[in-house]
Amino acid sequence: MNKSLAFIYILLLISACGGSNTNDSGTTTDPLAGVPIGDYEVLFIGNSHSAANGLPNLVAILIEAGQPDKTANTMLAPGWGFLVDKLHDETTQQMLTGRAWTHVILQAQKYSTTGLYWYPTDASEEWIRRVKNQNAVPVMFPEWPRRGNTEEGLRVHNLHLEIASREPACVAPIGLAWEESIARYPMLNLHAPDGNHSNLTGALLTAYVFYQVITEQSAAELPFIQSINVSADVQQKLREVASFTVENHIPCETFEPTAG
Repeated sequence: MNKSLAFIYILLLISACGGSNTNDSGTTTDPLAGVPIGDYEVLFIGNSHSAANGLPNLVAILIEAGQPDKTANTMLAPGWGFLVDKLHDETTQQMLTGRAWTHVILQAQKYSTTGLYWYPTDASEEWIRRVKNQNAVPVMFPEWPRRGNTEEGLRVHNLHLEIASREPACVAPIGLAWEESIARYPMLNLHAPDGNHSNLTGALLTAYVFYQVITEQSAAELPFIQSINVSADVQQKLREVASFTVENHIPCETFEPTAG
């Protein structure tokens, strides 16, 4: 079993119970304390879109499947929220500075679902600076479109490109990969019943995109992973969509990460 499984599960339990992730002395506890630093150390900061279907753990599984000689630890920062809300969250800040992360995924920049309003991006830009101060690669996570929305994915992606133009960072083409999948395979459902969150298939597509962005290796070359409850045929389709999308929308044009 991938070693990140147990620790992410513990962390999610802490978050779900409303815990502060501190001990009696007020010191922040680290679910990965004592776990050796892996070749890839990936922290997710965001909301329920980053948590659904164990997305961080899917990314770790893919990394270790694609690179058997490498190890990966992934973690979701507790306390889901928008990036602007988490800017002054001490627990998240301590988590960022408390481990030698190689990559930090930043999700939950506020945006207008109608496209009629504008929200400040200062908090996202500050998070990017903080990540770079830790010598980690900042990876922006533009969210996928809601079910039936044909323009949201590109609009949200472009918003994150604008952020990266002001404060250099990688931008993972998540929403664009979803749109590509919907165009190629309209009968392939990526959404949860609420039409907003991902189901496991959508989370896996998202994880494939992150795999290629983080490792700079083609998701199309990954093997079928039997432990993931998605059919071999669908896994292949998702891998090809993810690889095509990343190759055609360079994630790190403004920021060149060091290869893992």
